[in-house]
Amino acid sequence: MASYKPGRPKEIDPFTEMGKVPKKPGEYRKVEKMDAQKRKPEYIGETNNLNRRINEHKRSGKIVPGDTIAIQVAGGRSTSTTRRSHEREKIAQHTPSENKSVGGEGRKAKK
Repeated sequence: MASYKPGRPKEIDPFTEMGKVPKKPGEYRKVEKMDAQKRKPEYIGETNNLNRRINEHKRSGKIVPGDTIAIQVAGGRSTSTTRRSHEREKIAQHTPSENKSVGGEGRKAKK
């Protein structure tokens, strides 16, 4: 079962477009500030509430004005286990500079 529909994550400005960020599970990426064709994720994360998690990163200073966040909402039948597996795959694929681990460590996954 796929966790996400095919396609690229949607890019948003976390300081002006938070109304577009749903309170749903999904993946988020902080992307480099450079030419749109050459963007590479600086950080990849998975959460059960995109809106809450991005706001947490803003409060902690990990996301600052000028940063771009790409979000992708998980499919309705995904589980935290399948989303974490997807996160690990994407971290291995993109090797983001700000990820300190291979991903998927979060809270204990619910079945």
